[in-house]
Amino acid sequence: MSHDAVAHVTKFEIESFAHDEGCRAYLLVDASSRRAMVIDPRTDQLTAIRDALSRHGATLAYVIDTHTHADHFSGAHELATHTGAVHLAHPRSKTRFTVRPCPPPMELTLGETPIRLIDASGHTPDSLAVHVPGHLFTGDALFVGGSGRTDFPGGSPAELFDSFRRIDGLPAETVVHPGHVYGTAESSTIGAERRNNPLFSETSREALVARLAGSAPLPPHMTSILKFNLGQLGETESIPVETFEALRNADAITVLDVRTPAEFESEHVPGSLHIDASDLEARMNTVPAGRLVAVVCRSGARARDAAHRLLRHGHEATVLEGGLNAWRREGGAVREGAKTLAIDRQVQLTIGGGILLGSALGWLVHPAWFGLPAFFGAGLLFAGLSGTCGLAVMLARMPWNRRPVSAATAGVCAAPVSATPHPTCAAPAVTANPTCAAVPPRRETSPR
Repeated sequence: MSHDAVAHVTKFEIESFAHDEGCRAYLLVDASSRRAMVIDPRTDQLTAIRDALSRHGATLAYVIDTHTHADHFSGAHELATHTGAVHLAHPRSKTRFTVRPCPPPMELTLGETPIRLIDASGHTPDSLAVHVPGHLFTGDALFVGGSGRTDFPGGSPAELFDSFRRIDGLPAETVVHPGHVYGTAESSTIGAERRNNPLFSETSREALVARLAGSAPLPPHMTSILKFNLGQLGETESIPVETFEALRNADAITVLDVRTPAEFESEHVPGSLHIDASDLEARMNTVPAGRLVAVVCRSGARARDAAHRLLRHGHEATVLEGGLNAWRREGGAVREGAKTLAIDRQVQLTIGGGILLGSALGWLVHPAWFGLPAFFGAGLLFAGLSGTCGLAVMLARMPWNRRPVSAATAGVCAAPVSATPHPTCAAPAVTANPTCAAVPPRRETSPR
């Protein structure tokens, strides 16, 4: 990933952020007020964008996605949540996030910089173009030499034709900043696109519809990406390993492991935040706000309970379907340490041993001992009816399950100063690639 040099304009500055997949995000900063707008940020570009805001001495006023992206995870919601910026969206957007609908044409101001939002529907129904004097950010409506596809649900080549006509009314020297760059120039102009872009220069609606009538394979993980970008993940919905992996690779989730310290020490998904389920209420303020939290346990039962509690505290939460068992079965990487038995296996061994012992003593010593297997049976019945297991809670508090977790596996700050998704830290415990000489060696395994 890289970002381009800053282009100085009369009253504002533009910085673009390029991604290896061709995506482009943009930062627009008003020179007089130092108020800024971010356009089409990916989740994995947020650190670079925050650094750029700091470098410019700018305050983020607006965040906008030019449309609902289907090929990458949007960072717009997270960026708006943690900066207090206004999250803008087309009125036709189906997002569940709190946004300010912007019926185009609509005018805003960024300090002394006028901004006009133009309806650019066609690639998606909720597409917008962002116009500032001399510049147009076109999203996926208009590329250099082409346009976004229109075969997605809600796409319309006829609407794209109308959007082209609205854009075509701008001065020829207007610089075009596309949402994707696929082996072409980084930018263009309206005049150049009139001359060189066969789609944009098409004067017949019917001909453009015919040109764009084909279809192509859908982007990988499209359903999951759309749900994430529309705020439709969560509500304790479980997500399969494939979706979990895509979200994790895009840095679009916080992975929260709620098993005991000993279980976590034994094995965990690299980069996980660890909070024992029994400590979750007390440590709720250390869970990053404004990000989807994917909760992980061994098989999913404890994770669902933790996800419900996170939702009650205003977090967005989902559960890894099948838990760590499914993750390992599908070849997901794990970081391993000192082995310990999982809580559910400890419960099984305790109950099985108690029933066997009580039955044997009841036959050999005194019938009163038959009360022991009856006790365990009643406990299992209660656990099944209530969805809770008192024995599991008790075992989780045993010393062998509560041993301190090393800094190498904790994945959290030893002394957090703030509870943001990127908290400052007075005493860092671990980084993604720890270099501390005192960190014991770990090994990550992946059957792939």
